[in-house]
Amino acid sequence: MRKRHNSQSKLIYIICILVLVIGIFSTIFALAYSTNSNIISNVKINNINVSGLSKNEAEEKLQGLVNNILDDEITLKYGDYESIITLKQIELEVDVQDKVYEACVIGRNKNIIANNYKILQTILFGKNINLEYKFNEEIIKSLYNNLDEEWENKFVDNSYYIDKDELVITKGKSGVIIDQEALQQKINQLIYDKIEGKEINEIEIPVITKNLEEIDVEKIRNEIYKEPKNASYNEETSTLTTHTNGVDFKISVDEAKELLKQEKEEYIIPLKITKPEITTEQFGEEAFPEVLGSFSTRYDASNINRSTNIELGAAAMNGTVLLPGETFSFNGTVGPRTKAKGYLLAGAYSAGELVESYGGGVCQISSTLYNAVLYANLEIVQRYNHSSVVSYVNAGRDATVSYGGKDFKFKNSRDYAIKVEAKANNRNIRDKNFRNKRTRRSRSRNYK
Repeated sequence: MRKRHNSQSKLIYIICILVLVIGIFSTIFALAYSTNSNIISNVKINNINVSGLSKNEAEEKLQGLVNNILDDEITLKYGDYESIITLKQIELEVDVQDKVYEACVIGRNKNIIANNYKILQTILFGKNINLEYKFNEEIIKSLYNNLDEEWENKFVDNSYYIDKDELVITKGKSGVIIDQEALQQKINQLIYDKIEGKEINEIEIPVITKNLEEIDVEKIRNEIYKEPKNASYNEETSTLTTHTNGVDFKISVDEAKELLKQEKEEYIIPLKITKPEITTEQFGEEAFPEVLGSFSTRYDASNINRSTNIELGAAAMNGTVLLPGETFSFNGTVGPRTKAKGYLLAGAYSAGELVESYGGGVCQISSTLYNAVLYANLEIVQRYNHSSVVSYVNAGRDATVSYGGKDFKFKNSRDYAIKVEAKANNRNIRDKNFRNKRTRRSRSRNYK
C-alpha cells in the first residue's frame, strides 16, 4: 500500500512539474510573439507569403501587386469575337488593409492558451487569408449588356415600340446569352491568380442557350393601354402635370393574334390614339420659360442622307417633357432608325469601322444632347464613347448610340419638369432644355 501511495505521489509530482514547465514555456512563447508586432510564421494572404513582415510592409507588398495588374489588358473571347478590358476600367478595389490586420492579430488576443494553440497550429499547418474586392456594379452591368452586341448567334428577345399610330412588334430569335454567374466566377479567379503573379490574361466567355418565347399579344396590349389624361399647370406651385394620350389597339386582340400567325420578322398593329382636351404643348413658354443649358454642333448639309437622318432624329425627341425623377432614353425616345421611318443609308461606326447603315449620323444628335445635359448639370445614367474620335465634338465629349444596343440616358435630377428642344437646320444641331418657372427665391436653370 505504501509503495502504491508513493508511486501515485511521484506521478502527481511529475505532472505538476510538467504543467508548471509547460505553463512557463507557454507564457514565454506567448510573450515572445506578443512583443513582436510582425506577422507570425507560415501566414499567407492570397497565397502570398507575408510571414515576418510588419503591417506596413505587408500592405505595401500586396498593394504593389494589385497596382501592377490594374492596367493589364484582359481579353474576353467567344468564338472569333474578342473584347479587351482592364481591371482599372471596372474600378477594382481590393481590401488590403483589413486582410493584413487579420494576419497581424493571429495569436495575439487576451487568452494566452488560445494564443499558443493558434500560433502552433499556424506554424505547423499554415494559414491563408483570401483577399476581398469589389467592382463598380454599373460598369459590370454595362459590360454584360454590351459584350454580345456583335454576336451572330446571340439571343434576341421579342420587342415592340409605338410609332405614331402603329404598334411595331419585332420578332426575336433563340440563341446564346452570357452566363453572367459563371463569367463573374472566372473574373474572380483571374484576379486572384494575377495577384499571385500568374500570367493569365484571357477568359473564354461562358454562354448558355436561351429559347425564344411566343409573342404575348394580350400582355403587350395591357402594357401599352392608357386612358387619355389632361395636362395641368399650377401657377402657385409652378407644378406641371403632363398630358397622357389614350392608347389602345384599333383591332381586337383576336385579330392581332391572327396577324402574328404569319411568318414575318416584323408585325404592325394599328393603334387608336386619343388626345386629351388639354395637352402639355399648350402651356408653352408659360411652363418652360428658362434655359438650363444648351449646345450646338455643325454638320454638312450637302450630305443629303446624313442630313435627313439628323433632322428626323432631332424631330423625334423635340418637345420631350421629363417630370422630376424620370429618365430620358435616346433609343426609347427616337426609336429604331429604319428605312420604313424615312431614315437613309449614311456613314456610321460599327466595331471601329465606318460602314453604311440606316440612320447613320444620329450619334451627332445624341452627342450634342449629351453636351447640353452636361451644361445643365443633370445626372448621366448611361453613356458610351465611340471607338474612334469624331469630328463634331471634342475628344471624350461624344455619346454613341445604336438601337437595341448602346444607349444614352440621363435623369431629370431636378425637382421640377424640364423639356427637351432639338432642332436641326442651316447646318446646325441645337439641343436645349427648359424648366418650368419657380418662385423668385429659386434660381432657374435649363439645359439645351
